[in-house]
Amino acid sequence: MRVAALGGVRKSDRVMQYFPLQDDRFEHQFGISALPANESILEQTDHYQEEIQLRRELLRSDLANHFQALPQSEPAQREATETLAATAPELFKNRSAEDGPPLLDAAKYVQEDLVLLSGDAASGHGVIAGAVCFPSGWSIRDKIGKSIMEVHDPVPEYASVMATSTDRLLSKLKPKRPVWRMNWGVRPWERLDQSPKWATELESHAKAITTENAGRECFFRVERQTLSRLGHTNAILFTIHTHQTPLEELIPWQQHNLAGVLESCPEATLHYKGIAPIRDAVIAYLKKSRPKK
Repeated sequence: MRVAALGGVRKSDRVMQYFPLQDDRFEHQFGISALPANESILEQTDHYQEEIQLRRELLRSDLANHFQALPQSEPAQREATETLAATAPELFKNRSAEDGPPLLDAAKYVQEDLVLLSGDAASGHGVIAGAVCFPSGWSIRDKIGKSIMEVHDPVPEYASVMATSTDRLLSKLKPKRPVWRMNWGVRPWERLDQSPKWATELESHAKAITTENAGRECFFRVERQTLSRLGHTNAILFTIHTHQTPLEELIPWQQHNLAGVLESCPEATLHYKGIAPIRDAVIAYLKKSRPKK
């Protein structure tokens, strides 16, 4: 299993546990539901040790690109860290508290990226802190201090389709009643850290994608996202766990649905998700790889 020096790569999740495309036609999906009582906001997969190593290296070598916090966020950081440690004590059992920001400390023990939003609806639920090591085309450095509306400004049709629902959800979120959703994409590189600093390399990988190699070189990438209201500071903890698998390892119905979604996906969304440069090759591969009836 390969690990690069700055945030690197890993083998796939093999079985795509999370697959949000339940139909073969594209539609804008809010997709929020209550997190089942028997499920945690944190996960621990077979990639735990590898991903923790990657996260710690990124946070050591390029801190500003992967961690940001406003001064007023420290109480919320402390509460979020305490909440995470209580949620999965086994992950924090060997933790030695550091003098730095609490959320930065917590980010070294969990596979999830961690973002804190202000609980103040009047301020637009602004981003007050974040430790984000494995983003898909964005950086916490570019989002810190922005409202939810500003954060999602690049998302096609967000203002008309999802903004009102998102604001209502965040305002009504209750402590100890987390919610979750999935976000999906297709990327021509298995690198977990796909922040903007890697744009040139990502473009190079995209140019190399063909019908023949798309199955092994392109990855279906899913973010398992949770939102939790913190009881004391009223801040909102947003967790993001990235899972990915090569297209060739998706099962036939998943390949069928993905092909249909990509064929019907609006151009603006394809460009936003970074799929536009590889779309035709990926669709051709998916159609070619499915067994004939």
